[in-house]
Amino acid sequence: MRFARTALGLLLTLAGLVVTLAGAVAAFWLVGPDNTIATGSRPFSSQGLAVITAPDLLDRHGPTLHVTASGDRPVFVGVGQDLDVANYLSGTAHSRLIRFDPPATFGTQEMRGRTTRLTPPSELDWWVAEAGGPGRQSIAWPIQDGRYDVVVMNADGTPAVGADVTFGVEVDRAFGICLLVLGAGTVVLAIGLTLTFRRRPTPAPHIRITPLPAIPQPTALQPATPLPATLTSRRAPGQPHTAHAAALANPQPGAARPAALSPFSPTPQSAALSSRTATDQSVAHQPAPPTPRTETSGRQSADDTTTVTPASVPAASTTASDNPSGTPSDSPVDAPLSQSPYGAPAYRAPVRRPAEGREPITTAPMLMSPVAVAKAKSPAFLVSVGAVRDDAEHQGAQTRLDETDYQEVSYEITEYDEEPATVRLEESPEFERSDEAVRKTAALLASGAMLLTTTSCGLLPAENSAAAPDTRPAITVADAQDVVKRYNELNNQANQARDAKLAETIEAGPTLTQTRAGYLIGRKLDAAGKDKEKPFSFTEPKIGAPEFGSYPMRFVVSSGVSDAPGSRQLGVWQRESAGTPWLLTHSVYPLKSVKLPSMDGLRTPSQADVDGLFTRPSAAAETLAAYLSEGAKSSEAKLFAPSPGTTTLLERRAKAKLADTKETYIASVADTFAASGEPLPFITSTGEALVFVALTEQYLQRVEPGSNAYWTSGEATAFSSMVKYTQTLHQDYLYQAALVIPTKESGGPIRILSLDGQLVGAGGS
Repeated sequence: MRFARTALGLLLTLAGLVVTLAGAVAAFWLVGPDNTIATGSRPFSSQGLAVITAPDLLDRHGPTLHVTASGDRPVFVGVGQDLDVANYLSGTAHSRLIRFDPPATFGTQEMRGRTTRLTPPSELDWWVAEAGGPGRQSIAWPIQDGRYDVVVMNADGTPAVGADVTFGVEVDRAFGICLLVLGAGTVVLAIGLTLTFRRRPTPAPHIRITPLPAIPQPTALQPATPLPATLTSRRAPGQPHTAHAAALANPQPGAARPAALSPFSPTPQSAALSSRTATDQSVAHQPAPPTPRTETSGRQSADDTTTVTPASVPAASTTASDNPSGTPSDSPVDAPLSQSPYGAPAYRAPVRRPAEGREPITTAPMLMSPVAVAKAKSPAFLVSVGAVRDDAEHQGAQTRLDETDYQEVSYEITEYDEEPATVRLEESPEFERSDEAVRKTAALLASGAMLLTTTSCGLLPAENSAAAPDTRPAITVADAQDVVKRYNELNNQANQARDAKLAETIEAGPTLTQTRAGYLIGRKLDAAGKDKEKPFSFTEPKIGAPEFGSYPMRFVVSSGVSDAPGSRQLGVWQRESAGTPWLLTHSVYPLKSVKLPSMDGLRTPSQADVDGLFTRPSAAAETLAAYLSEGAKSSEAKLFAPSPGTTTLLERRAKAKLADTKETYIASVADTFAASGEPLPFITSTGEALVFVALTEQYLQRVEPGSNAYWTSGEATAFSSMVKYTQTLHQDYLYQAALVIPTKESGGPIRILSLDGQLVGAGGS
């Protein structure tokens, strides 16, 4: 398992080093404490009108985009939806950034087209983020789901763009996660180094001491000589146990005979103490060789034991005359020899009798080898001092000498120095310990990986949804209010000056046509300007902004009128393209008593919405024209709920017809209404349709043959004055109407909210 541990350590070291370096580079070079990944300043230039990014470059959302631009000329930098930017730059020459290769390489594509000046970008309200002017310009925009472009151009909309641009993406918690990766890499590196260079300590040999059964005391004594105190026995490394035992049993001539293996045998340090009293307290004992017995305990086998049994050892002797006083001494007294299982007397550890007044020696001699210490601490090695051996089987043969009792201690030393039996790898303790270490390491790495994965989920921005519609509200509420405010200012200026050119900057469609006609009439009939229209404004505008995916775009405003408290204004503002201003195209003035639909939830109609209406918007416009042409008694009248202004108009036309036919020079009168242009429908929150329509009216008078007619007074003289016509006279009116078409489920008549007209021409033939 050492190889597996080392291999795993090397693998973790390499992985930890890579992760540590990556985390350090990302944290302190790529990201930084501001959590922003920046490209650095790059020069961009184009002979066209702008430098823009392709929408595919911003294909993820969530982080904050930082763009900084500076140039020699006032520069503009902004972010807009692709549908706006594409329409704004449609047909113009510009440069597109279509590819980005980290760290700061961009691929560009040159788009050909016209280079005429565009509307200054700062005058457009569809930018989601913008900054423009001289010097350094910067924006910070949280990237949204959808197709967006970054645009850099001259602030005045002129061609030849040149700027130094820096792009950056701020990812929340990016720096902290990089530090976490750095820390995780450091931990993995430390674990790998530990597993690679760690060395297991070699365990000490396991020693087991097995006591041998006691041998009966001998019946006879013989003199014995003291054993050398320095006699030791050690088995050479690699020497078999059997050879060691043979060397002990048959020592070479001149070789020192080993002392008893008891840890309490005299050592060189205690030799002087033993020899001090050995000469006058020696007793000769001649034990009779007993019947040899050999036993092993437990699972001990003969191959695993070594019994120290030398062939012959001279015994130490002492005599009673050497101690005439008879006082006890603490000199060692040799225990009797017993017959070893090998047929030779076994060594016996001497039992020291303490002198009077002295404490017995209860600790092992100092300077003991580890093996001797292990044997001394073994509970199987028990020595009882002063115990009387009372063996009933040999009581008659036991002899007491000088009141000294002996107990023989015999033991075996079992050493597991030999190679253990072969076991299966998965059953070995080393394998279990290594396997446990591998499991702990794997669990730690898995926990770290899960932590990094969990914490880094917000680091990677989410991809843009492919199903996300490329649409947006036509305008924001704040921008719509600004449009109305701007209209109020410019409209009053235009009215005071009767300036049609100025009116063209804020109006279009039928509203502009009516305004032009009104200015013409005012200049003809009130050349002195005494009867100019008083200034007014639209107040408290309520905005209905449907979503659009292409141009033109429109929104509806319902507001009050400052100089007509009994009326409200209901109008449609339209932007024809992304580079054009918002213009008021349809405008009616219903009475305040008329219930108007809510502006909340206003949307453009789908085919399903149109199919659910009581009638189609185009058909409603034609039916309304027929109703107005034929009058209140027409068959179409039952389909409508007329407004007060509509009823007044029909009554006035009926009276005019009756009066004109009484004139001698008028042969007949015809009043005809017709739908003009396409109606503009919007679906309300209730499913009904709010429809704006334009109608034309021609009031035609046929002149009697031989007669002539001409306009002498009134608004018609502004278009035709004192011109005699012999066939016809006509007056042309332009009307704007607002209708509410119910659904098939709700039913009911078509409500006419307002019908407002203006004389736009007069003449004859």
